[in-house]
Amino acid sequence: MIRTLRQKHRVMVCTLGVLLPVAFVAGIAARRPASVAAAVPSQLTGKTVDLGQLVWMKEDLWPDQRIVTSLRRAATGYVAVELICRDLVKPDVLVYWAAGKDTAVESLPEHARLLGALSSGAPVSIPGDLRGEIGRFVLYSLADHEVVAGSRAFIVPKN
Repeated sequence: MIRTLRQKHRVMVCTLGVLLPVAFVAGIAARRPASVAAAVPSQLTGKTVDLGQLVWMKEDLWPDQRIVTSLRRAATGYVAVELICRDLVKPDVLVYWAAGKDTAVESLPEHARLLGALSSGAPVSIPGDLRGEIGRFVLYSLADHEVVAGSRAFIVPKN
């Protein structure tokens, strides 16, 4: 009984030793070529998109942080903010708008509105209904579930 099992096992191992390399080579040869994009999106090239004129640039908007804030307005009425963080090393940072003059930034306010993800050189759009309203930006780390920084209160100009 043991001898017959050993013989079957030897035949199976020898068969697999021949078939597996053949199947591997056939699988590699049958692969489809990887598709190549005709053009690289502008977000990946590292070039910044022209957002129009600079309304203001402030380096002192964030207490105890080295964040440069630039507010830009395009001719179409599009308003965006660029946040350039020099020493911020937190994962998955989101930008929120918190209406009101509250200065506490221990936790994310309930009424805070998500504006977008923070990425270097990418602008964050400010919706039209937030313009002319006093509030502040709040940076929140989604991975750490904590507020990273909060700006001073200011008013986003309407025009």
